[in-house]
Amino acid sequence: MMFSDPQLWLFVLLAVFCSALIQGIIGFGYAIVAMAVLPLLLNFREANLLVAYSIVLPVIWTFWAYRKHSNLKLLAGAIIGSLVGLPLGLLTFTLIDLDYLVRGTGLVILLIVVDGFFQKPVHVDEGPQKASSVWSTFAGFCSGFLAGSTSIAGPPIVIYAIRQPWTQEQYKGFIFGFFIMISISRAIGLALMGFATLPVLVTTAVIVPFVFLGTKLGLMLGPKINPVLFKRCLLLLLAVSSLYMLIQGKPAVPTEDEPPMVEIIEPGDGQPKIQTFPEKSSP
Repeated sequence: MMFSDPQLWLFVLLAVFCSALIQGIIGFGYAIVAMAVLPLLLNFREANLLVAYSIVLPVIWTFWAYRKHSNLKLLAGAIIGSLVGLPLGLLTFTLIDLDYLVRGTGLVILLIVVDGFFQKPVHVDEGPQKASSVWSTFAGFCSGFLAGSTSIAGPPIVIYAIRQPWTQEQYKGFIFGFFIMISISRAIGLALMGFATLPVLVTTAVIVPFVFLGTKLGLMLGPKINPVLFKRCLLLLLAVSSLYMLIQGKPAVPTEDEPPMVEIIEPGDGQPKIQTFPEKSSP
């Protein structure tokens, strides 16, 4: 996967840097932005692998910075819920047309976003982080279910978190703690499927520093943003994500590259006959 074109390298590094910058500022969005941009020049499989492996270490590092602002009880409930929802999502993936599932999810998220724009501002409580552990578990279940069925885990847990009277630090401690489990589980799953090849890991090692840099810059800018504007930015990105799901439907299914075709022209009865054959690779 190591790219030989310098312009392609520039495109990939700029894409992951901007995606990480957004995630650092608002707490999520790396996968959504990166997977909307990278497939413009990379095939879906390459983009998916780069996103999956390049986010693991930055998420762990970011959570470590906010670990003191996390409520482990709420976080544990969300993670347990996701572990229940993940296999159910994988089962649903095999039973229901993925296109309907993705579009339906996008519609539900869009309706919640519209409600969020008209909702009265939530009073931020500077005290200890409080919320219902039951709803935390349910939000984790929904995110785990979507992770298994559509690979889009962020919206449910983010929607839950932004409706709580938390500070930005408490919000990010909760979100990044939850995403650790999702990112590690996904990376391990891809490795067990044989996708953790040496070229993928080497390319990931090259782009990870740019992900760290974008995340660090985003974390520096985030606290300077007004809380109301912060929530609006979250809702706006969720709206873009839901519209993307509604319009795009199911993700493109990566297929093996077909061999190039060779045309052989043979004379016929007054008209040339054209036969097409796969090009044989040289030994």
